[in-house]
Amino acid sequence: MTGVHLDGNAASWWPHAEGRYERGNQPSIGAILVFKPFAGMRVGHVAVVSRVVGPREVLVDQANWVRGRVTKSMSVVDASPANDWTSVKVQFAGTHGRPNPTYGFIYPKVLPANFGETIVEPQNDRQHDRHRADRVAEKAKASPDHIVENAKAQRDKGKSVRVAAKQTDPTKVAKKPDSAKTAETKTAEAKPTKAKLAPHLAGNAPAQPKTTPAETQLANVY
Repeated sequence: MTGVHLDGNAASWWPHAEGRYERGNQPSIGAILVFKPFAGMRVGHVAVVSRVVGPREVLVDQANWVRGRVTKSMSVVDASPANDWTSVKVQFAGTHGRPNPTYGFIYPKVLPANFGETIVEPQNDRQHDRHRADRVAEKAKASPDHIVENAKAQRDKGKSVRVAAKQTDPTKVAKKPDSAKTAETKTAEAKPTKAKLAPHLAGNAPAQPKTTPAETQLANVY
């Protein structure tokens, strides 16, 4: 990438560069910033300057500042009192973090013609971004506002289900309106029963003439 051929742990690049490459305390495009072992960086760290923003800020390309990732154009600011870049802060998650001690810059002899071309990030970077987005979404779901909204939605859903079930329940017989019931009652009352009709029909039947004994005898003679 830079034409600098060094190996070993990142912190060992500084002594290995002695007599082979120029070293210094001022940034330039293509220079390699070498970090000293510090805190979690037990073997140091290296980053390549891709742009000089100003006397106290550069942009760098680097690998594994975020574990398993290649990051480009990440801001680094000089935190040293003498402006000699022996202490820097690296931007992460929108802010510049803690001061990190450094050795300085290693300068390549000749910068390759393809320097600055796009670096293809590992495939797992996109997976990392998706996992991070999933965690943010889960955190949002756990917020009090979301819990209240979810509970309200569940109540509304349950209410809708109960109403629908009540409307479609076959065991529920619809009540007839009072007007229909009244009409049926009046019709039933208006229909006379057989018991009531018998006396009425008996009263209207023609009376049979009474037969005297003499008439009976005459009938027998004839």
